[in-house]
Amino acid sequence: MALGDGIRRNIASVEPSERALLRDALVALNHRYFAGNRNDPNPGGVSWWFKQDEIHQGTHVHRGPEFLPWHREIVNRFEQMLRLINPQLSLHYWDWTQDPRAIPNANLGGGTTGTLNLFTPVFMGYGGGSLAAIGEPWSSAGYYGPGAALDRDSTGNPADPPASVNRSIGGSPASTSGDTAILLNADFTDFRTAIEDVHDAMHGFVNMGGRHISFRDPFVFLLHSNVDRLFSKWQTDPGHPDRLDPALVYGSESGDLEINSNIEPWSGGIGIRPWAYPENQGVPKNYKHPSIVSPPCYDTNGNAVPFVEVANVGSPPAVNFNDVPTGETAVRAAVFRVYGCGEATIRVKAGTGPAGPFSVLLPASGSTTVHHGVGPFAEARIWLAYTAAAAGFAVPDGSVTFECPENGKEFTFILKANAIARPTVAVMMALDQSGSMDLDAGSSGSKRVEVLKDAARKFMELIPAGNGVGLIRFDHNSYAVNDATFPGLAMTNIASNNVFDPGRVAAIAAVNSHVTNPAGYTSVGDGVDRARQLLNAIPAGAFQQKALIVLTDGLENDPLWISDVAGSIDNRTFAIGLGSESQVNTTALRALANGTGGYLLLTGLLSSSIDDFFRLSKYFMQILAGVTNNNVILDPSGYIAPGSTIRIPFYVNEADIDCTMLAMLDEDVVNFALEAPDGSIVTPASAAGLGIEHGQGSRTQSYRFTLPAAIGTGQHAGVWRALLEIDKTKFKKVLTRLRERDRVQFQSMAAHGARYSVVVHTYSNLKMANRVEQSSVEPGANLNLLTSLSEYGLPVERRAVVMAELTRPNGQVETVSLAETQPGEFAGGYRADWSGVYHVRFLAKGVTIRGTPFTREELASAAVWSGGDGPYRPPHAEQGEELCKLLNCLVHEKNFSDEFVKRMRHSGINLDGMRDCIRKVCNHKARRTGV
Repeated sequence: MALGDGIRRNIASVEPSERALLRDALVALNHRYFAGNRNDPNPGGVSWWFKQDEIHQGTHVHRGPEFLPWHREIVNRFEQMLRLINPQLSLHYWDWTQDPRAIPNANLGGGTTGTLNLFTPVFMGYGGGSLAAIGEPWSSAGYYGPGAALDRDSTGNPADPPASVNRSIGGSPASTSGDTAILLNADFTDFRTAIEDVHDAMHGFVNMGGRHISFRDPFVFLLHSNVDRLFSKWQTDPGHPDRLDPALVYGSESGDLEINSNIEPWSGGIGIRPWAYPENQGVPKNYKHPSIVSPPCYDTNGNAVPFVEVANVGSPPAVNFNDVPTGETAVRAAVFRVYGCGEATIRVKAGTGPAGPFSVLLPASGSTTVHHGVGPFAEARIWLAYTAAAAGFAVPDGSVTFECPENGKEFTFILKANAIARPTVAVMMALDQSGSMDLDAGSSGSKRVEVLKDAARKFMELIPAGNGVGLIRFDHNSYAVNDATFPGLAMTNIASNNVFDPGRVAAIAAVNSHVTNPAGYTSVGDGVDRARQLLNAIPAGAFQQKALIVLTDGLENDPLWISDVAGSIDNRTFAIGLGSESQVNTTALRALANGTGGYLLLTGLLSSSIDDFFRLSKYFMQILAGVTNNNVILDPSGYIAPGSTIRIPFYVNEADIDCTMLAMLDEDVVNFALEAPDGSIVTPASAAGLGIEHGQGSRTQSYRFTLPAAIGTGQHAGVWRALLEIDKTKFKKVLTRLRERDRVQFQSMAAHGARYSVVVHTYSNLKMANRVEQSSVEPGANLNLLTSLSEYGLPVERRAVVMAELTRPNGQVETVSLAETQPGEFAGGYRADWSGVYHVRFLAKGVTIRGTPFTREELASAAVWSGGDGPYRPPHAEQGEELCKLLNCLVHEKNFSDEFVKRMRHSGINLDGMRDCIRKVCNHKARRTGV
């Protein structure tokens, strides 16, 4: 006999330790409470134990057809309460053919048997012949309160204890022949009348103070578990399958009003909390509900034929696949609740499986077996799939029939679906053009504005057709898209993937024309506010989604401040900080992006390393994947030298819908090709004939292809490869140019070859989402690394491994393994002790539902610095005013002698020029803030 197997047994046959656990749970019930207070109009604050008496007192269901099913419901619910205390417990029964004071051959523990008395202070309490208090263990548990100021019988309040709970035992138990006679009754009416007669007699044998207050005594549940055991044994007679049918089990009383009425108080109709006001947790159901008709699991049941209830709504039940984007696969479950005590199989009936575009996804066999547990039912799910074709066409209804071989029942479902166009996105970029953008981007050898333009240009080259893009510029002001001096780009539709698409050409031109304003300061809030307004002005329905990308390289020093506009952001926002944690408003930018579905990425101080060379471009490519609902399959970087061929493998699986393979290069000297799983090579020349789009941008090449690709018999899941090879003629020309113009780059390319970064995106049903949460932004902060993996909307459970590569501020790389904390949810931690930016690369690998390998990657960043937890305070007008006064005072002519001025001029220092700079700054501040 296994503790926790969900089987109700003779209480005398279980281990003494289990009887003790049951006792302890009964005690604990009186220390847990329902909501509310005893003085509420509808009394609350009632303990879980006292609630049983309140229920029984408020119903008194006896001498009618609902006697057996009503008491089954209270016993079932009571057992569930016990399992909330201890999930291993079952509500065992007292076999009323045995004297509870002297049960022979009982389990006494340690493998011994003997005579057992249930009525001792270590189990059921007092069991003498005269009426007396039930005593321990119930008196100290508060089951009654002798001398209590408020007792239930005087106040009528169920939250109050009774003054006493008394018991006596006298007479004889029932007979085994009597039980046999009860079970021989063929008609329900005769059966329930006979069993209630013995029930009444047993309430006299074990007198619990009277039948109507007996639910104050814990022994009553052992008695009623036995009543329900006999009811279950009668129902599971192999010769009477009709007794498991809700329409037939009650025989001639099936049409009675009582049987077809709601079962109370759990339906919420008689004013007992929490099923009635104010919680209103009642769920109406009558006595024919499967949870009542289905017999609980007793060790004496005659058979284990399951009762299967369909949980999906409708008659016949329907599975709806609403608004599925073209190319995507949606999954929905056919859900069954299986009541029974053995195994039950639900499977697709042979020859009735769904036809395309519908299919069975999981289990692939279309069959699942569930096992009895401690719950009232086991749930079986078979996942069905619908793959959406072109939008705008009616999808004929499908159907599928399931069967349960154990009970011979069949269940036919209707499948309904409709397809919609793939969601499109309008992206507005807000790009910093303040004077500091002309500074060097760390030690990379490039200006910040050059790095920005290179990365943003790649975004414009790669954004898929059907989406929109716009651009505004900001420094201490933001500028209209048609500004004469600092123009941007109004929201422009990208009509095709061709690099010469007019919208794409305009977008690339807008990026190319982005230059700095040497006199410009930094008002990130201004830029964000204008971009938001432009997005919100887009006509409804033009795009399904909107996103904002803001890039800045410095600390805001002019209003509007980020904090002024953060609360008004209503679109997904991605922020990129071009610099270290102290060079940009890290805290404010994170607050701007968090909660919108976007995130902040920090480049840190860029170096000449290959990772830093492509870092900002990778950030833009990842954001492009995010705004277009793509995932990154992989993202490697490296060098390629003349004479070598690099073959980079990547996994494509059946859940992937299309792919984009991109090569980013430092110079256009590489031939880029695609290799399919069957070994076929796709080149720029052959791509179009295979339905694959090849794109050539400024130091970028790409291939876009839907899956399966029209290569051979069709290529989809498997190992694809990116092929890179140096074009020797182009390489020589570039070396000649670099020798004359950039000796550092010449020496690097001559020694190592060209730098590349390959990025593979997929629009897929297998998705990864990541985030980094920080306990603080001070050194010593804990970084929580979190990943979620799903396939067709279902968790990728126990099928993947996730890790995070962290590059510390000192350049050291560490790996953190993420543990699967819940199905498809992974978490790991890291202590950030060094001040600076931490670059995080999430890496996931696993197998799909069908067993095909997959990989996913994503970049993130975190930052800590001394003083980071201090409140962020943007500059204020008063501070600017005081600073201007101080500077004007310091450079006033009265402070310098003529000889000092001459000496400064001789040293190359022009004090008049300094005064002119201060005057311009302070006049600008006065215009902006009234200073």
